[in-house]
Amino acid sequence: MHLKKQVISKTKPLKEQHMFFISILLQLPLSAVLASWSVSYKPRSMCVFERSSVDFTCSFDYPYINTLKTTKWFKPKYYQKQDGSQEGIFVYHSMPSEIDQLYKDRTVYANGHKNCSLQLHNVSKSDIGKYFFRLETNLGKFTGSGGIFLDVAVLPFRVTVTMQKVNGHIHEGDSVTLKCSTETCTPQQGPFAWYKNQLLLPQATENVLQISSVSHNDFGNYSCGLKNSSITSADEILLDVRYSPKNVEITILTSGKMEQGNSVTLISASQKDDGQYFCTAKNDMGSQNSTIITLKVEAVLLVLFGLIIRRKQITPKKLHTEQTPAVTEDIYENLRQSPESEESHTNLIYADLKLPSSNSERPRSNTPEGYAVIYSLLS
Repeated sequence: MHLKKQVISKTKPLKEQHMFFISILLQLPLSAVLASWSVSYKPRSMCVFERSSVDFTCSFDYPYINTLKTTKWFKPKYYQKQDGSQEGIFVYHSMPSEIDQLYKDRTVYANGHKNCSLQLHNVSKSDIGKYFFRLETNLGKFTGSGGIFLDVAVLPFRVTVTMQKVNGHIHEGDSVTLKCSTETCTPQQGPFAWYKNQLLLPQATENVLQISSVSHNDFGNYSCGLKNSSITSADEILLDVRYSPKNVEITILTSGKMEQGNSVTLISASQKDDGQYFCTAKNDMGSQNSTIITLKVEAVLLVLFGLIIRRKQITPKKLHTEQTPAVTEDIYENLRQSPESEESHTNLIYADLKLPSSNSERPRSNTPEGYAVIYSLLS
């Protein structure tokens, strides 16, 4: 009997204990009662610049009856599975001594209630890879599947040109896409800046520049970078747009050298060259005529100037007993006449000139009147 009473007295507290747990469950929120193991990552992948910082947004949950003991972020080694089934390099650990030397003093853990967000500073190319969060309790362990993939943009930028045609030239009317990217990935942060011939294109702020119908005005050197940033800009790339000749003009030159196949300048033009002229420019894309110009050649008047030199020896009267030397007098006159042919200005013309009798008191000489010369000049 005594033994029976002892058994009964020991079983009563167990029932009371069960009732205690039931009362606790009734006081907990439904979400806590139904809580299970979970880890949520956001975003699933990202791309950042070298030497920048990145935020891994993370939250987790576990059953209410567990007590959280350890939290850690790790990066599987390259030969390990990238599904979180194995641990690798500890990027963060609730026990600081466990953190890998590569990530010492580079991480900041949120350490909030069920908040596992992590900030990574001074990102480098060696940080490329997947990152996982793992929690451990007094009753179990759990790793969030999928993880976060981190890619690092290795500068400088580069510009690539794509079009609908394959291995063809860019012609007017084609659709062309210019993309600003790096060797590995392209960060979404911006705004981006585009330059044409080193001049900013204000409306282009995305990492992609789309030209739906390219024209000859789009021909030029293009580059990209980050607006208002010292981030290295891309090297220029030529957008070579092929098009038919534009704005063809013809010009009359005052002088020049005439060569076969080249532009022509008419030298010593005559009235027979009067008329209308135009030129044609042609390439593989098409051709275009210039505007028509009218050439008018003015008549050229050639004038012959003559200089008559008349020399005449005059013998004065004897006024003294001594003989006075003869005096030669030169008289110059101008003649102007028009030639009858073009040959008239190519030679000197010599002719005799007879002078009328003089009424002066000068004595006449019995000798010939001398000679006359006509010099022809061309203007």
